[in-house]
Formats: sequence, structure tokens, C-alpha cells
Amino acid sequence: MSDDLDKGSVHNSVTGDVYGPLVQAGYVSGDINLHTHTTLRPPAELPLRIGVVPQRAAAFQHRELPWKAVTVLSGLGGVGKTQLAADHAATEWAAGNVSLLVWVTAGSRNAIVSTFAEAAAELTGRDEPDLERGARKFLEWLAAKDEPWLVVLDDLQDPEDLTGLWPPDNGRTLVTTRRRDAALRGHERQILDVETFSETESLNYLRTVLADRPALLDGAAEVVRELGGLPLALAQAGAYVLDQHLSCADYLGRLAKSRRTSVAATWSLSIERANSTHPKRVAGRLLDVISVLDPHGIPLDVLTEPSVRSYLHKLDETGVREVLATLHRLSLITLDVGSTAREVRVHALVQRAHRDGWSVRQTKKVSRATATALTATWPKFYRNDARGQALLANGEALLSVIGMDMWVKEGLLLPSLLGNSLGDSGRVVEARDYFDRLCETTARIRTPYDFTTMLARIGRAAWRGKAGDPAGAVAELEQISADEHRVSPIYRRFTPGLLQSARQDLAHLRAQAGDVSGGIADLERILADQLGEHGPEHPEVLKTRYGLAKLHAEAAADDPVGEFDRLLPDLHQVLGPDDTHTLMARNDRAYWLAQSGRLADAIGALDQLVPDFERVYGHDNLETLFIRGGLVECLTRNGEQARAEVEGERLLADLVRVLGPGHEDVAELRRTLGAND
Repeated sequence: MSDDLDKGSVHNSVTGDVYGPLVQAGYVSGDINLHTHTTLRPPAELPLRIGVVPQRAAAFQHRELPWKAVTVLSGLGGVGKTQLAADHAATEWAAGNVSLLVWVTAGSRNAIVSTFAEAAAELTGRDEPDLERGARKFLEWLAAKDEPWLVVLDDLQDPEDLTGLWPPDNGRTLVTTRRRDAALRGHERQILDVETFSETESLNYLRTVLADRPALLDGAAEVVRELGGLPLALAQAGAYVLDQHLSCADYLGRLAKSRRTSVAATWSLSIERANSTHPKRVAGRLLDVISVLDPHGIPLDVLTEPSVRSYLHKLDETGVREVLATLHRLSLITLDVGSTAREVRVHALVQRAHRDGWSVRQTKKVSRATATALTATWPKFYRNDARGQALLANGEALLSVIGMDMWVKEGLLLPSLLGNSLGDSGRVVEARDYFDRLCETTARIRTPYDFTTMLARIGRAAWRGKAGDPAGAVAELEQISADEHRVSPIYRRFTPGLLQSARQDLAHLRAQAGDVSGGIADLERILADQLGEHGPEHPEVLKTRYGLAKLHAEAAADDPVGEFDRLLPDLHQVLGPDDTHTLMARNDRAYWLAQSGRLADAIGALDQLVPDFERVYGHDNLETLFIRGGLVECLTRNGEQARAEVEGERLLADLVRVLGPGHEDVAELRRTLGAND
């Protein structure tokens, strides 16, 4: 400063509003240290948007949701949570329903704090160097204002990141996340599970995307089924089809050949996070097993079975449940412990993405543990109830993943269990064709007379006979009996029961082919051997007596129910009243009562039997429904038309619900009821 400056002439004053740092100084001697704690600027005026709201997809599909003051959209990555949030935010903004809209990409606590602090600076005109303090200022501003506001926290990775940062309850908050932690719940908060598109929504989406190229829609329905209605996958498929000028059918072909899709990355972060939780690196191994089973529902006890727990580094059952809870929390699976036999569900694309890149060795290792678990939990006698259907679906899913060749090379018992259960569920022709393929594969891969081969041959013979070729089945079973001595020694200890079952099948098939007396003679020889080995009260003896009772009923003209009357008390005492053989013997007795003209006795027997079948097998079990059909037929034949009509209409409604309106049994019952009018 010039020495000739008149120090007394300096005037240091300010008038008007000042925004930003202000230094007022006259003559200063020495150093100057300037400390600024905030930066001032004019506060922003409402209405105000902060953050970038994603644009709605070109073919966005609107879904009605019950929005509340605090809504958490939870679901699998790629189901469209962000799109739903963006649509809601844009709609509310355009309608003037909010004066302040803040969009936060909530990938971390730092990201949330930074955006909140930025909002505070905009709203107050004061920049806070301490971002946590700035975030609190924003929450304080929200709490003090009457203007309607909406805060969107998109893609929240960890609910703990919101500790102390939840917006107040005088406005509206929307959260999207893959998580389902208890920390997301609270006063006036609702959690909405966002599911995949329905088939109709998926098709509408593809039609919109390909509106200018309708020819490319060929195969769209198949693409929808393959991608499971996942919006992210459909968006990628639509873009790929347009870019490559392919039809949907061509795209599906390429997808089938691809070893990895871009969708796989959608879940990688969630899988990494799950693996990082305690116990380390176990969640991914459990997802290995889940990824080769039925996406629509896996019985919980399959995943807690010892062979699976051994694969999970010998985790105990409680540990498995804890890992499942972690996978559920991260939306990699859906855990519903209240479900019947389908407690664990997973999206098919999560399965495919997780399996992507597996080596043959990895596939074998996972499949061996999973197949062993399924075998251990499979019922000795298949029941076509919810559990039986779930196990069957999971067996079929595992087969589709590993293929018949690997299935047979591993020498597993599950293939024959699966095939027999297919037939026992009523899919007789499918069971026959399945065993045809299994026999072709075992003939190519296994030795001719080992255990796996013999199981496949017996299964093929049994279901060939039940599918309408008893003569062919008899010939095959006779050849199997002749080959008994050629079974590999290592498996021979397993074969007596196996071949005895085959001989029993042979006897019944011989009778079915018209040689009833020959079938009776075969079973009587088997019974004599069993009585000498086991005694009269052994379960196998009683089962053979049951088979004999059925054949004697066919052969006896005067007393078809006598053998059943003598057998049933023993079945009740040894096997129990709820055993399959006991219940079916009661049904056979009722049938032969009706066939012999004792309709009133048959109706009385069926009136007692139907409630027992409903209790043991379930109201919708096919055997239960068919026995009810037998009751309707007996009532009709006995002239009890009023009751027959009531029971028939109830049965018709249940058959339509269970089998569908076009099923042949539904049509047959309609004809019967129509004939009674």
C-alpha cells in the first residue's frame, strides 16, 4: 500500500445482501488467515428437482401399485424397480403433486450423504464442508416444511446405510432395493415385492418394442417363456433383435448356444455380497444346488439333507437356513417357509447366470450332491400330492441341466425313481418313453448287466405294459429274469428284491395280457418263497397277497370280494389303516362289490373311503378324485339320481380346476351327468 495513502480516508462498509465470502478490511499489518465454514448463495426456489431421474423405457409397461408415505420396492435385479420408481416420480412431478423431488442413487452411504448435502445446499443456500452435517440439514429442512416432497432412494445396497438418514414422515419416501432386511420395515413403511412381468405384459412389451418391425415378433411367446418375464432380459432381447434384424425365434436359437449372457452381471454383486457374509463363500455353493433344481419351488428338506450340507463345508441345518435367509434378503431367492413343499423359489435366469461358465467337473460335483439329496428325500411310495409333484419337478429340472448321459455315467439311483414317479403321477406314456431313452443310454454307457441297467430295463417293461403293451412287457420281463445270474457281482446283493418286484410285475402283466390263471400261478410261487423266508406277517407277504386278491377277483365268478375280506384285517394290523396298499385294497373291494351287483354295500364302502383318501392324499389328489368318480357312478347305477347329481357337480368343478376344462375325464363326467338329466 502506498505510503502517501491517507489512512484515515479509508471507509470499510457494506450495504445490501451479500452471498458468498466477505472480507472487510482497512489498513492491515502482518499476515492474514481467512477461515470459511460455509459458502452462501441464493436459496433455490420451489418447485425443484435434484438428481437425475432415469428416463422411462421406450416400451415401459405401467403397473398399478398401492403407493404409501414410505414405500420400499423390493425384488430381483432386473424386474423393473427403478423404472417403476422413475415412472411414479415423473408422474407425480408432472401432476404438480410434489414441490420437491430428490432422486438419490443409493449405492453407498457416502452416495446418500453426498446427495442429501447437495440438496441442503440448494435449499438453504449454504454449502457445508462436513457432508454428514449437510445431510442432517436436509432432513431438518424436510421436517420443517409444509410443501409436498418426494425422496427416491434408488438401488439401496445395504439398509444399514440409511441409519440416521431416513427422511421424516411428513412427506413421501420411495426406496428400491434387492434387500428384504427387517431394517427396511418401520412405522408406516410398506414393502412391495416387485415380480416379473406376466406373460401378457411381456408380450405387450415386445410388441411395443417391435411395433415398427412386426415380422420380428415370430417366436415372441417362446422368448417370453425362456426369459421368464424378466423386464431387464426382455429389454436386452428386444434391443438385440432390432439391432441384429433377427426374429425372436432366431434370437432364442442364439441364446441357447450362448455360454454367457449380459444378464448374468445383473446378479453378480448380490452373489458376491452373499458370499462375503458368515460363513464365508458358502452362499454361492448353496446357490449352486439351487441353480440345478426347479425354479418354481424346492422342498426345504432337500437343501438341508446331509449330502448338500457336506457340499456346504459340513454346515449344520441351522446354518443352511441362515444362508437361505441371506439369499432371500438379497433377492437372489424367495424363501417362503409357509409354503407346502416349495419353500425356496428362484428365477430361472438367476440359475442360468450362476451356472454360466461351470466346468464339466463342477457340474458333476454339484449334480452328484443334489441327486443324492433328492434320492434320500424321495418317498418309498410316490404320492401325487404337493410334495410328490414338487420332488418330481425338481428331478426333471436336474435332469434337464445335467443331461441323460451324465445322469447315467454317475450311476445314480434317481433316474429310475424319477421314471417310476412319472408313471405313478398318471403320465404313463411319458414314463414309458422316458425309460426307452434311459435304456438306450445305459446300453451305450454302462455294462449290460449292472444295477443301473437292470433298473432301467425293469422300468421300461413295467411302463410298457401299463401303457398298453402287456405282451411286450411280459417278453421283456421274462428276458430280465433269465439274465438274473449275469448281473455284475458287485451289484448282485441289490438284485433279489429288484428281480422279485420284476417277477410280480410279470405276473400282473401276464394276467393283463389275458392269462389270469398264469398270473395267479406266478404270484402263488412268489408267495410260497416269501412265506418260507419271512413268515405270514411280513409286509412283502401282505403286498403279494394283495396282488393275488386282485387276480382272484378277476377269476372268481361267485365271490370276487372274499380274498379282500380275509386280507384287509391283516393289512390294517401290519401296514396300518393309512398305508397305500390298505387304502387301495379297500377301493378294490368297493369296486368288486359294485361289479357283483351289491351297489348299496359299494356306496357304503366308498362313503367311508373318500374321507380317508382326502385326509391321507389330499382333496385334489387324482386317486381321490377318481374314487369320488366311482361313487358317482355307483349312485347313478343304484338309482340315487338326486345325490348322484350333487356329488357329480361338485366333482366336475374340482376336476375342471385340477385337470382343466379340456381333459378327457372332465368330458366323460360331463357326458355322464348329461345322460342323467
